[in-house]
Amino acid sequence: MKARGLKLGASASALAMVFLGGMTANSWANDDVMALQHDPAQVVTPTLTYNGWNFSELDQINRDNVGDLQLAWSLQLGVLDQYEAPPLVIGDTMYIVSPKPNQVLALDLSNEGSIIWEYRPEMNTDEARRLGCCGAQTRGLYYAEGKIFFNTLDGQVFGLDAETGEVLWHNIAGDLSIGETTTAAGLVIGDLFIVGNEGGERGIRGKITAFDINTGNLQWTMYSMGPNNEVGIGDRFQPFYPGDQVENPALDTWYGDSWRRGGGTVWGYFVYDPDLNMFYYGTGNCGPWNPDYRRERGVLNLDENGGMTDYPNNYCASLLARDGTTGELIWAYNMTPADPWDFDEPGTQQLVDLEINGETRHALIKAGRNGLFYIWDRATGELLNNPWPFRYINWALPDANGNYVNPETGRPNYNVDVWAFTDAEDRQRYTEAGHLTDEQIAQLDDPDEYTGTEITICPSINARNWMPDTYSPRTGLLYVTTTTGCGTQVVTEGEFTPGEGYTLRRGAGPADPPRTDMNGDATDVVNNLIAIDPATNEIAWSVPYTVAVHTPVFGTAGDLLFRINSATGRFVAMDADNGEVLWSFRTGGTGNMSPITYIGPDGRQYVAVINSSSPNTPQVAANAAPDAAARYRRAGSTLFVFALPETETASAGQ
Repeated sequence: MKARGLKLGASASALAMVFLGGMTANSWANDDVMALQHDPAQVVTPTLTYNGWNFSELDQINRDNVGDLQLAWSLQLGVLDQYEAPPLVIGDTMYIVSPKPNQVLALDLSNEGSIIWEYRPEMNTDEARRLGCCGAQTRGLYYAEGKIFFNTLDGQVFGLDAETGEVLWHNIAGDLSIGETTTAAGLVIGDLFIVGNEGGERGIRGKITAFDINTGNLQWTMYSMGPNNEVGIGDRFQPFYPGDQVENPALDTWYGDSWRRGGGTVWGYFVYDPDLNMFYYGTGNCGPWNPDYRRERGVLNLDENGGMTDYPNNYCASLLARDGTTGELIWAYNMTPADPWDFDEPGTQQLVDLEINGETRHALIKAGRNGLFYIWDRATGELLNNPWPFRYINWALPDANGNYVNPETGRPNYNVDVWAFTDAEDRQRYTEAGHLTDEQIAQLDDPDEYTGTEITICPSINARNWMPDTYSPRTGLLYVTTTTGCGTQVVTEGEFTPGEGYTLRRGAGPADPPRTDMNGDATDVVNNLIAIDPATNEIAWSVPYTVAVHTPVFGTAGDLLFRINSATGRFVAMDADNGEVLWSFRTGGTGNMSPITYIGPDGRQYVAVINSSSPNTPQVAANAAPDAAARYRRAGSTLFVFALPETETASAGQ
């Protein structure tokens, strides 16, 4: 299959160099992937490029003409569940992978998406769905050298011939018998296809596995915690902060053998710097949620600023940087040490060059699930900013200088009042906040079960979830879907049984958790789309939603943001400068995947999105308001493809 070329004008060519962050081909990166990323007509990875921007250089569709966007064609996809993996476009072919069962479709873009081939793997769908944490998702296909790579929910990995759908190789990346599944988007570097695992709620130890893209043979496996040789820690490991500069940083930071069930799974997105030959990813929550099973029970040692001094449980809820060829760990940063609040870090991170204190720094930026915004030097792991909350948080507190993270140690300043203890007596040794008020107790799911260990944590599980962000080199802004709200929880006791649930935590109510604005005050806002300016460490603008709109956002050089409003089922185009909605289309359903854009066989720019939902669609109550969100959507799975009228496209290309 030949990838279709695209001639760029001078401005687009210049933008291409900015877009790829100065990345150039080298002996490490996959040359085919690198070349296709330079062609904005193609969509070769789940976030378009190695740098994780989820941003397209295409600008035929822009702020001035997006109002004329119209449906070009659509296709019913046949699998009724929640699609989270964006399509790929290589040449004149679009590739789509469904949630369970994980079927792959190849569509002919020169014939309105007619199906070229379909591959349906044999998989243990029912057991995978039962054991999977949070649905039947997969988050991406990957293309390189005439092959399509993907992983199924039940832990299988495939290499397919992109022309025919023929299976070229097959291997296993997860052990379903112990509750290990695979949902993450993979990564191709050189001749390796790298995938992660999922199952942190079942006592799984996080890992990534590399397969040869030509044979499928296992090349190496690296774990998130454990002995140095299993984590990839050797002479090249050079962490920036002293707490990580110890002999066995991913082993001795765990109590006993708790590391064997430590979580830290890998179910989100990778980014890669070809110049450094380093790739980066976030790891999942610590397992189990109850920290007393990962440290001496009831003991919590913090320094004078609230920094954790023992058993930080490296490297769950962390950011890891590894060599792209060998998988060796180069540096690591524990974002939420000993995490008892489910602060996974699956969401995207971005490689961005920033001017900091008059010097251009090759940075890695991330809006964390824990609610803090980080900027690291991507070669060393040094924090280049004082991480700051982009949502209201109460698990960490600012010091006298306003720092939520100690700049000397890199450790967040914990609020002991919301630390999780199994026993009320242990909690009361450390804090006077060991009891809720009578009013708070009355709001619990079951006030009679009040234990004295209830904590109300903000954010509740996440300030943002797995959804890909987008970074625009034109505006210099990072666009993030965020969540408001706090939650009350209790940690419990229990035994580990392989393959069974192992969170040792339960919610304690109230059923309708409080929503909090940036000051911690009550609000009716459920979530926001925010634009973060990494250069100033500020929120440039924010769009509030009083119903849930938890969907990815995708940017283009037309100064547009595209996303599905999951509440109303409308697919919208927004102004990247301020979030104003410029165009919308009612899909009749909901959706949870990032849109894409590409150049079709006729030279026109197209925008594609899949609306989808899980099979169970709630009924609309008889007394629901006429504008209730549920009235605008029903379950379904449809690919919608949009374009400008042909006359306008021709004009835009002049």
